[in-house]
Amino acid sequence: MAQLTIIGTGLIGTSLALALRQAKLKDLELVGTDSDNLSRSGANKTKAFDRVENRLSNAVRGAGIVVLATPVMAMEEVMEVIADDLSEGCVVTDVGSSKKVVLDWAEKYLPRHVEFVGGHPMAGREKSGPENADANLFKNKVYCVVPSSRASSRAVSEVTNIAEAVGARTYFISVDEHDSFVAAVSHLPFLLSVALVGCTSKSPNWDDIAQLAATGYEDSSRLASGDPIMHRDICLSNPEPIVAWIDSFIKELYEVRQLLNAEPEPDRDSVHELFEKAFVARNLWQAGAVNQASRVHQSAVDVPSFTESVGDFFGGSLARKAMESQKKLFRGDRNDRPKDR
Repeated sequence: MAQLTIIGTGLIGTSLALALRQAKLKDLELVGTDSDNLSRSGANKTKAFDRVENRLSNAVRGAGIVVLATPVMAMEEVMEVIADDLSEGCVVTDVGSSKKVVLDWAEKYLPRHVEFVGGHPMAGREKSGPENADANLFKNKVYCVVPSSRASSRAVSEVTNIAEAVGARTYFISVDEHDSFVAAVSHLPFLLSVALVGCTSKSPNWDDIAQLAATGYEDSSRLASGDPIMHRDICLSNPEPIVAWIDSFIKELYEVRQLLNAEPEPDRDSVHELFEKAFVARNLWQAGAVNQASRVHQSAVDVPSFTESVGDFFGGSLARKAMESQKKLFRGDRNDRPKDR
């Protein structure tokens, strides 16, 4: 029986296990582990794992695939600790929100007889912990795949098949693009939410202001209720792209300020145009009109199913020309794409 080990039994790790169990895959043992006793206990209660190990070495020994679902800044130490216990041919992946530092750590600490493929499901919620895990968390969500330079098509296919087994859509992207783009649409939003809560709650009139806070404030401040450790580690592991997008947002906000501060009074048409453009842009995004379908892995591509690839965890060739063509998507020339800061 093939073994898949998930290190980190919080919201994402336990949701991943529940989703794989819901997929009813045969001959697959799901093993979980966590440094926190409460997380291990909570994961046990969900019945997501076949077994939950106390010791990290016991959890990874014999695994064909190891998924790092810890906070990002903990991954460096985890890789260093598990390196000697990883089986030959093992595929290591992660679900972290920053990719460059994780791929650098993989290159530094993981032995040459294993392969690393970065992963990042664009899914989550503000409530953390295994008790909030959901087997449907990844349904129809984008799952970023960022292979290391040494990753084979076999390793890439095993990670993409995990993503598809949990109902996600795989999306191939380079490491620099990933960290910049995710900083824009994932990291910046939670920082704006944090800044909003900080701005308002620090007011001497907050006790009275809070009585008026309703749906708009609740929606805009929701992400500030996210896991502080996760948010801290994201900022520490991806500071430059985040700062670049903060600067861009400040510029945008300053332009709004200038509109509203115009003399002798704000221009009606200019203010209306501001909201009209945002209205149209968001509706286009929600309608899927800005998708790049060519970068989303299509089921018609000849890649083995997850069930088929389970049997080859411990060796066996799954080299596929289709995967090589997919890998070119993130290794090829990007000159025709707009540059971010």
